[in-house]
Amino acid sequence: MTDGDDQKPPAPATAATPPPADQQPSAGVPPPADAVPRAPAPPVDKAAAEAALRALESELLSDEEKPKVAAAAAASREPAVTGTPAVTGGTPIIKPLAPAKPVPVVVFDKVTKTYGKFTAIKDVSFTIDDHPGRGEMVPILGPSGCGKSTVIRLIAGLTPQFPQTSGKVLVDGKIIRGPGSDRGMVFQDYTSFDNRTVLENVAFGLECRGVPRSERLDRARLWIGKVGLSIKKDADKYPSELSGGMRQRVAIARTLILEPRIILMDEPFGALDPPTRARMQDLLVELWREQSPTVFFITHSVEEAVYLGDHVLIFSSSPGTILKEVKVPPPDRPAKELQRDPKFLELVYDIKDTIEQLESSQRGGD
Repeated sequence: MTDGDDQKPPAPATAATPPPADQQPSAGVPPPADAVPRAPAPPVDKAAAEAALRALESELLSDEEKPKVAAAAAASREPAVTGTPAVTGGTPIIKPLAPAKPVPVVVFDKVTKTYGKFTAIKDVSFTIDDHPGRGEMVPILGPSGCGKSTVIRLIAGLTPQFPQTSGKVLVDGKIIRGPGSDRGMVFQDYTSFDNRTVLENVAFGLECRGVPRSERLDRARLWIGKVGLSIKKDADKYPSELSGGMRQRVAIARTLILEPRIILMDEPFGALDPPTRARMQDLLVELWREQSPTVFFITHSVEEAVYLGDHVLIFSSSPGTILKEVKVPPPDRPAKELQRDPKFLELVYDIKDTIEQLESSQRGGD
């Protein structure tokens, strides 16, 4: 035998036996097709994994659960990925007044109105600011004949009070040229059309705007319900078949269905009995919260002014001029309950004393 016969051939490499380290392919050279590399697993980035887990958990949370998770995370000073934060907490009865915009809703600048030799109001000046998302309630108090109705009819642009004799009346920074759809009026007397049903009365303003019949009647039915009337029982009645409170509800619905920016109310509840009046006050507050217009409200009742008002204007005897402006807190309870509260009564008597002192001073010539 030769030397070569004495040597045994090397055993071929199998898939389960990797080649020696000195026979590994160099960088850039692909491994053989039958090779199965066993690269070690990369290290785990714990921070990235936790963030990915929180993101996944957030996607699976319901909208109700997200705020709770965010609050818990904030309490523990840990970040929480909860997507868009949800609003939590109870809804306030009346939203707080936002910072006023530069252009007020209404401005009276030294406004005087005379009829021949009679002067209804003289040098009346006040400013009602614009608070986005929350209009003010502005009750106007004062003795009969002091020009309260003249003031709101000037804002409405209604003759014979409009135009003023001197001074400026501005709405949203513009001089008033006459009536406009941005201003709605509710009068003291019941101003329904006797030949129209409740439904037709409420829809009247939309009819004047050219809203199609089916749409305006649908919206009128909605507002009949909003003001506390029955769609089935009351919609087809005529004004002569309604009580005073019901007729005033129709007038309010006919005004608010147009969504005016300013509502002008001339003693709308003056002819109602006390229980009905209290219910109408609550209704007005409820509807006002929904639309948030600026409301001018003439009344002889200090209790009503304090309940409804944010910014009370107190007028002198004729010729009417503003004696004092009073800011009062908005209502947080129904009229019947709030008007028994000692703090409420204290504020009422303070305003009554102020009016009496101012009127006595004027009578004395001071």
